[in-house]
Amino acid sequence: MRLAQLLLATALSVHPLIASPMVPPTRAVISGRITSSAVLPLADARVAVVEAGRTVTTDPDGRYTITNLPNGTYTLSITAVGYAPAVRRVVLAGQDVTLDAVLKVSLVELAPIQVTSTPTATDPLVSPQPTAVLDGENLHAAQAPSLGETLNQVAGVHSLSTGAGIGKPVIRGLTSNRVLILDDGQRMETQQWGDEHGPNIETSLADRIEVIRGPASVLYGSDALGGVINIIPKPVPSAEAGRSSFNGEATASYSSNNRQPDGAMLLEGATGAFGFRGTVSGRTSEDLRTPDYTLWNSGNRAIGGSGAVAIRQDWGTLTATFSQRNERIQLTDEDPAATPTQRIGTSRARLDAMLPVGTSRLELTGGYERSRRREFEDDTTSAVALGLLSQNYTLDARVYHALRPRLNGTIGVSGLRTVFDKFGAETLIPNTDVSALGVYGFEQLRIGRWDLSAGARYDYRRLAVEQDDSIGVTAQTRTWNAVTGNLGILYRLAEPAALVLNVG
Repeated sequence: MRLAQLLLATALSVHPLIASPMVPPTRAVISGRITSSAVLPLADARVAVVEAGRTVTTDPDGRYTITNLPNGTYTLSITAVGYAPAVRRVVLAGQDVTLDAVLKVSLVELAPIQVTSTPTATDPLVSPQPTAVLDGENLHAAQAPSLGETLNQVAGVHSLSTGAGIGKPVIRGLTSNRVLILDDGQRMETQQWGDEHGPNIETSLADRIEVIRGPASVLYGSDALGGVINIIPKPVPSAEAGRSSFNGEATASYSSNNRQPDGAMLLEGATGAFGFRGTVSGRTSEDLRTPDYTLWNSGNRAIGGSGAVAIRQDWGTLTATFSQRNERIQLTDEDPAATPTQRIGTSRARLDAMLPVGTSRLELTGGYERSRRREFEDDTTSAVALGLLSQNYTLDARVYHALRPRLNGTIGVSGLRTVFDKFGAETLIPNTDVSALGVYGFEQLRIGRWDLSAGARYDYRRLAVEQDDSIGVTAQTRTWNAVTGNLGILYRLAEPAALVLNVG
C-alpha cells in the first residue's frame, strides 16, 4: 500500500499538466488521402492511430476519416499491401487535422511500427537501438510451442531448448532473467532459474513480437541487460461513426513428426464506445521421433485463453485484460523409463487507462501475475517434487508529451513487488520478497535526417530473503541503487538504411 501511495504521489508531481485541474478534452478529427508515388489513390489502405487503438481503411478514392479523437500526441501507422509503410506524428490541440501520405512501392515486407525501444510508436528504422519486429505471415510461419523456438530465426536471437515445450530466448549470449519478457508491456516473472524453466506465454494470436537486441535499462530497468522481448496482441477494436462490427479469426496446423495438432481462435467486436476481444488456443503433441529412435517422454500439452474489454469516452480510454495459460511438459530424463513432468499455470490481469491532458496524455497501468510451476518425479504421482509460486504486482504511470512538433518524449515512474514462495520436497531458491521503484525520462528530437535521443533512469530495489536451512541461506536484506542513461544518434541515409551510434 505504501508503494502504491508513493507511486501515485510521484505520478502527480512528475508533470505540471497533471497537477492542474483537467480541462474537458476537445474531440477532433484526422482525415486525409493515401496515394501511391504515381499519384494513384490506394483503396483499402490501413490507417491506425496506434496509441488510441483506432483503425480505419481508405475508400476507393484513398480517403479516410478518424473521428472523435481527444486532444493529444498520436502516431499514425499507414500500411498497404505491396507498399512500404509510413509513420506520421500528429498533435491534436482542439482543431481538426488533415494528413495526406504517399506510399512507395516495396517488394520487401517491412514492419510498420515498433513501440518497445522508444517511449512512443515509431518506424523501426528510427529506433536508437537494434530492434526486430516479427509480424504478419512471418510470425505465422515461425509459430512454435515455445517462445524461444518462435524467435529462433530472428537475427541475433537463439533458443536454449531442452525439450519440445521448453525454449528460452538467448540474445547476444544472455538469457534467463537477463532478458526481460513483456506481455504487451507488462513485465513477466518467468521463473527461469533452471534450464527446464522457460517462459509460459502464448504467441499464436499475437499481432507482433518486438525484440530489442541490447540493453534497454532506461525504459525497463537494469535487469533488461541482454534485451527486451515484447509480445503484443491485436488492439481491442473500436466502432467508427456509430457502426458496430464483429470479426473472427481461426488458425490451425499439424506437425507430423510429433503428431501435434495446433489451433487458435479469436473473436472481437465493437459497438458505440464499447469494444471486446476474446481468444482461445491449444496444442498437444506426442514424443519427438528421429530416423533411429523416439525421444522418450518429450510430449507437450498447452491450453490458454484471454479476454479484454475497452471503453472509449471523452475522458479517455479504459481497458481491462485477463489471460490464463496452463501447460504440461514431459521432461526427457537419462533413464528412458523415467517420466518426470512439469505443470505450469499462469494467470495475468491488468487495467490500463489513457487520459488526455492538454496535448499530452497520461497512461496508468496496474498489473497482477500469478505463476505456479510444479515438477513431479513421474506422470502418475500427485506429490510435488519442486514447487515455485511467484506473484507479481506492477504499477506504472507515464506522461507522453510533445514540447515541439519535432521534440517528444516521456516521463514515468514504475513500481514492482514480487513475492516468491517455495513448496514441495526439494528447494531451489529460498522464499523472497522484492520491492522496486524506478523513475525515468526519455526524449527524442528529429532534425531533418537526424534523430537524437537521450534518457536517464534511477532504480531502487530491495530484496528480503527468509532463512532456509535446507540450502544454508540465512535471513538477510539487501538493497541496490542504480543510475543509468543513454545517448543515441541516428542518421537516415536512404530508405530503408540508417547509421546509428548508441552509448549507454
